[in-house]
Amino acid sequence: MSEVERPNFGELVEAAQRMQQEVQRVQQELAGQTVEGSAGGGLVVVRANGRNQVLSVAIDPQVLGVGELAMLQDLIVAATNQALARAAELAQQALTRVAGGLPLRLPGLL
Repeated sequence: MSEVERPNFGELVEAAQRMQQEVQRVQQELAGQTVEGSAGGGLVVVRANGRNQVLSVAIDPQVLGVGELAMLQDLIVAATNQALARAAELAQQALTRVAGGLPLRLPGLL
């Protein structure tokens, strides 16, 4: 009867520590990467980083006409959501690389 090999606990801990360090490195890298979302054909452009932080909002002056507040608000929401979705994709791709190609989705990790 063959003996089943048990994983070495020390090796597992070391591997987890290496992965944690790599995730921290990726988090720092993502903070320096930017993505954009736009709405209204570029009338509103939102820039965000890979950590889902909005960096800037650019509004074309032609949007600022009288009575256009509701449209402007809608454009800002749409552009922001697009930028944050792209930032989430960027973070997921980076995390997948860290995990050796496994599609990980760990809330709060990135």
